Amino acid sequence: MYIEPTIQRKKRRSSPFRVLVLLMLISAGIYVYAMVKQEQIESPFVPTPTPTRSALSYAAEAEEFYLQGSLGSAIAAYERAITLDPDDVLLHIPLARLLVLEGRTVEAVRRAQQVTEMAPENARAWAVLGMAYDWNGDVPEAIDACARAIELDPTYAEAYAYLAEAYADAVRWGEATEAGQTALQLDDHSVDVHRNYGYVLEMQGNYWGAVEEYERALEIHPNLAYIHLAVGRNYVALGDLDAAIRSFQRASEISPDSAEAYDRLGWAYFSIGEFERAETYLNQAVEVDPEFGRAYGHLAINYWGRRNYESAIPNFERAIHLECFAARKRAESFYVTVEGLGSDVTQPSSDVVLRGDFVPVSSSASDDGEDTLQAVLVSQEDDAAWSNAAGSVMFNTRTGVYTVTLQGLPRPQWDQAYVGWFKGVNTLSGDPLNTGRLRTEGDGSVEVELEAVWVEAPPIEYFYTLGLAHFYMAECEKSYPLFDAALQIDPEEVNALEGIRLCQEAEVGDAGSR
Repeated sequence: MYIEPTIQRKKRRSSPFRVLVLLMLISAGIYVYAMVKQEQIESPFVPTPTPTRSALSYAAEAEEFYLQGSLGSAIAAYERAITLDPDDVLLHIPLARLLVLEGRTVEAVRRAQQVTEMAPENARAWAVLGMAYDWNGDVPEAIDACARAIELDPTYAEAYAYLAEAYADAVRWGEATEAGQTALQLDDHSVDVHRNYGYVLEMQGNYWGAVEEYERALEIHPNLAYIHLAVGRNYVALGDLDAAIRSFQRASEISPDSAEAYDRLGWAYFSIGEFERAETYLNQAVEVDPEFGRAYGHLAINYWGRRNYESAIPNFERAIHLECFAARKRAESFYVTVEGLGSDVTQPSSDVVLRGDFVPVSSSASDDGEDTLQAVLVSQEDDAAWSNAAGSVMFNTRTGVYTVTLQGLPRPQWDQAYVGWFKGVNTLSGDPLNTGRLRTEGDGSVEVELEAVWVEAPPIEYFYTLGLAHFYMAECEKSYPLFDAALQIDPEEVNALEGIRLCQEAEVGDAGSR
């Protein structure tokens, strides 16, 4: 048997240098632990923080989206930027402008008003407020806001451009032309300067000149769908429908979520008698935006032209409803006046006793909280008798139902009554929407629920053509209110008067056959 020999190993001794290193590491560990406990340094075991995006990066992204023609994405990016830096007015200003271009004018006005409150000496803020006012139909306010911008900065080209557009809408041609030319002299490389001067020329009937200005704007930024739409609109006025269709087609390619592009494209095809292609694009328009009233109106007319009354009727009804809904959403304020019992309640007196601005409120009937508006009314009188006077108005803009609640009103004189008025919403005849004379209770209170179904907005042809469609469907009982609505807009509307005559003759014929 073999036995492995035993080897005697020499015991190793620790190196003094190694011991020193170990002691230093232990001391360092104890020091770091103490600092972490005292929160003097961050724990080395905390995960490395990931970088977060800045407001500036979102703003840069928004500008890229804008140049690509994607206004919706640009708006969303600016909104994210503002979430990170809500006090930066340079984020709010371009957002308000994009809201205008997207057609969200009520939001744009509120946003721009907020900016002028944040920066009352900022010329750009006042200029974009002027733009928002003008596109929202508040032309006098637009002119004032643009004038304020120019007062703050006489070299700001866009302020003159927006002023030129507002003057054009006010039919003040000389001032519009002068402001537009001043804007061009100040900045010949601005999209808004060329677009707005093109608009001034278009409103004066100089369609070729307008096309040239719009084309110059597109040379600066070629992917702006709203300018391609403007070019196409002017080609329609010039009778060049092929060129118009190319412009509208290009707009729909740049902005495939633009209901207006599909609507104008479909309407252009309708104009050249291609009804089936028109129907295709108009259906695309309402698919993209199910609340775009004009597209439903055009679709209804397309069906009407092909004598498809069964399809025309619901589309006309939808168009009228949506156009009125959009008009009611433009309500700005509500006020109460004192009116004489013998006066015709169509225009308000100057004796305003209560007033309040409408603001959107949350509503179970609306996911976005924009369908219901509320105005809190406060007294406009200094007299002690009015110290307890107050009220509120809740306005469901989708249905047209509104509730007026007032309290603390002094009893009116025997020949007077209180009347409530809307600013920003008119009746079909064009007069301000009002409540009629309100009945005041003995304690000075009023509580009444009223309805404003049809208001000024839908084109007159929607009413009388829908009435005629019902006539051809032997439904004259539904036709008469529609003909009456058309006559409220224009008491001499021939088609409405003829529709009434046709219905009356049909009823006489039916009576004679029985």
